[in-house]
Order: sequence, then C-alpha cells, then structure tokens
Amino acid sequence: MSGKTIIGTKRDGTIEEFYPQELRASKLNAWKGWSCSVGQYNIAISESGDMKGGDCGVGGYLGNIYEEFRIPTEWHVCTLDYCSCFFDIGVPKRSLNPKSEYVEFTSKEVDLKFEWFLSAKCNYACTYCPDSYHNKLPHKNSSAQVFKGLSNLFEKLNGRSFTMSFWGGEPTLFPDYIPICKKINDYGARVFTTTNGSRSAKYLAELIHHSCLSISVHEDSYDQDRMINNIKAIVTETKKHNLKNWVMVRCMAQPGKLQHWKGFIEKLNKEIPNFKESVKLTLNTLVELSPDKSDWSEDLLAGYTDKELALLKKFGRLTDV
Repeated sequence: MSGKTIIGTKRDGTIEEFYPQELRASKLNAWKGWSCSVGQYNIAISESGDMKGGDCGVGGYLGNIYEEFRIPTEWHVCTLDYCSCFFDIGVPKRSLNPKSEYVEFTSKEVDLKFEWFLSAKCNYACTYCPDSYHNKLPHKNSSAQVFKGLSNLFEKLNGRSFTMSFWGGEPTLFPDYIPICKKINDYGARVFTTTNGSRSAKYLAELIHHSCLSISVHEDSYDQDRMINNIKAIVTETKKHNLKNWVMVRCMAQPGKLQHWKGFIEKLNKEIPNFKESVKLTLNTLVELSPDKSDWSEDLLAGYTDKELALLKKFGRLTDV
C-alpha cells in the first residue's frame, strides 16, 4: 500500500497519488483561483488563541479559542500563488479553470485538524525560520489558560473527532506539555507534535505515548549523535508498548546539503534496527523568508539545482511507514 496521502484527479479521470512534499517540490501546489475547503478542515490557532481558516488565513478570522469561535462550512477561493503549509495542502480543493490538467486534490484522510502555535519560545534560531516564529522570551500564556481553551474547544465540538497539531517555537518547552497532550487524548483525539527533537530521550520516550512526533532535524543546530540516540529511544518505546503513534523524521534540506543528509540517513539505518519499517523519513525543501524576515514567502529557498529538486521530489518520503 502506498504511503502517499494526497490524491490528485486529472480532467480525464486519471488518479495520481502524491506526498505533500512531492507536490511542493514539483510546484503542483499552484492553486490560486481554486475553490478550497481550508477553513472547514484546517484551523490555525495563534499564540494568543486567535483562530483563522488555514495556516494561510484564506478562510478568514474565526474567533478565539478562549472566547467565542466558529467552525465554518463554506469554501473559499485561494488567493495565493503556492500553498506551502503541509496541512493546508491536504484539504480538499477543486479547480475552477475548465482548462486545468488537474480538477481536484484531496487527502485520503479528511478530518478536522487544528494547528496550534503554542509558543514562539525556542532553543534554536534557524536562519530559514521567520523572526516572529522563534525567540528566547518567556511564554505568552500559561498551561492553565491552554487547559481552559481546550475545555472550550471540547464543548464546542461536542464529541466531533479532530486532530491537534502543536508547533512553535519548540512546543515541548511549554509547561505541562505532556499533560496537555493527555487531556486531548482523554477526549478521544490524536495529537501531532512538531519538535526539533532536542529534549532528552527519556522525555521523548514518554511523549510518544501521547502524541505522534514529527521531528524536524536542522543541520546547523542539532547534535547528530544525540538525535540518533533520541530517535532510537522513541522507536524502542513504540515497539515495546506497540504504540499507534508514529514518528516522522524530517530532514530540513538546504540547497547543496544533500550529501550531509545521506550520511545522517546511513547512520540511522545502521544504528536503529528495522529503521525503515519504524520511522517515516522525509527530505524537505525549505521556503524563502519575506523581505523583513517576519514570515515565509510562497517561494522555495533560492539555490536548489534542478537535480536537487528532482531528487527532493522523488524522495519527499524515503520510507512508506
């Protein structure tokens, strides 16, 4: 069975499957003028609790998780040249152009998703991360406030299924992060954590019980031996307890750096038994920053060669777990 999660339907009825990264590397994520359900299926929550339709915001302002908010049912027309958020890429969208090659893209698993920017506090300072998304400042809110927001969300959803994705900054630095994940599990929902994987092996081995882990590995910041040890601990814990939560390792591949990641992947395969059967592994392209470095642009980071883009498109997912 293919591990590709996005289904593209051509005008002649032909079906193709893609990884989100594959769509981005091949620039098939050019959906300006398309009808998109981003507000229905992907809702972004800011550090202050404000909610909007999609990471892109095309779905508009929806309220605040600590106060009043709504879950929209309407579709919107995309205004962006390229869709860059992996969650936004996966929501159903349809072409309004009778001449377009593809008429529809959708995910195999369409469900309500929230992506909560929990805090900008981070122990890394990656050059390709916008200034507004990482700092060394104290958290702007408390765990008590987050628990209150979750209770408000659960009351609004009234049993409706959803998934929650936490990111930052580094969300695992947030106080009571594991209890927050447990509260969502108790509702019956799954949690996805986007982390740089720098916490201890013991911490991450506990967290995998309560959240899927998407580990973004940054060449300029990570300790390779520590990272391999952490991933090994997570895999060991997953197998020991037969956990359903998955772990993904995302190599943040800057232009001209594929050789580094080749070496890293070789070490993972050598030091972690059955690595390919246990971990989802991707090579990720990176996106340019806006001129003021406050946010991402819609364009890929400059400097990728055609050969690199071809490889990144082909190996957007290196395992099929």
